[in-house]
Amino acid sequence: MRFQFEAGKVYEMPVFFGPAPTPKSPDSSGKYILNKPADVEAISVQFETDSNKLEALLPERFSSNAPVLSVTACEFGNIGSFAGKTYYLINISTPVHFDGKEEQVDGDLVLAMFENHAEPIIGGRDQLGYSKIYADIPRYVKNNRTIKTSAYSWGFKFLDISIDLDKPAEDAEMMKALSAKSQGKLNYKYIQGTPYRGVGVGNVGADVCYPTFNPKAWTKPEDYPFTIRQPETSFYSGQVRFNSPEPDDMPTYWHIAQYLANLDIKRYLGAQHSLYNDPCDYSHVYRLR
Repeated sequence: MRFQFEAGKVYEMPVFFGPAPTPKSPDSSGKYILNKPADVEAISVQFETDSNKLEALLPERFSSNAPVLSVTACEFGNIGSFAGKTYYLINISTPVHFDGKEEQVDGDLVLAMFENHAEPIIGGRDQLGYSKIYADIPRYVKNNRTIKTSAYSWGFKFLDISIDLDKPAEDAEMMKALSAKSQGKLNYKYIQGTPYRGVGVGNVGADVCYPTFNPKAWTKPEDYPFTIRQPETSFYSGQVRFNSPEPDDMPTYWHIAQYLANLDIKRYLGAQHSLYNDPCDYSHVYRLR
């Protein structure tokens, strides 16, 4: 019997070996099984920058809620869906409003998310529309006064982020207000089309092109067997530095790091240190219209 797609299942390339296992695909009864939640430690730095440069990045129907860039490094530890393994990510986002034909949403538009393992990158891009890119991200360095990490591509360090545990945030109230306004994470899913023979790749357009939304609000299922810890959040001072690459430093993504490096830091709002659990339930991410 030849390969056939199974109805109601989630597939990722390569498809030949069958659908993705749970929890990406539902079980035999059609239910999504959630494994142990991730233990997350996050450090985030926010700063005001040139509004015109941020707005130039926004697709149609998106508008800026504040000329602020957030740079967040996260340790996703002991993740049940990844057999208890741990990886790091760095999320670059900005607060926006989405003016849709059917929905109005305020949230954080993910401009780029760097991760240090392929599995969360592939699933996050293909299924959820997250703008994920690979980077080498070392473990946090902690000395009881600072927490810091960096991001590298092909050995080139394009980002440093650190928070200072001895200094207060410059504007914690604005950070709290922006967080309270956000309803979740917005993404823009895009997959370039493959041309027919004789048609240039730049002329074929996109196979997929639309925004997606991951709501912040989450309702724990009645049969959820795990305890979700109460989030702990503290506000401090922090710094971020983007190092501008030459094309040879980051051959296919230099333009992203270079654009970020050219953003002026007009003033820091501050930094945030957070400890929480993430159930890693992405079954509620949906397409916006």
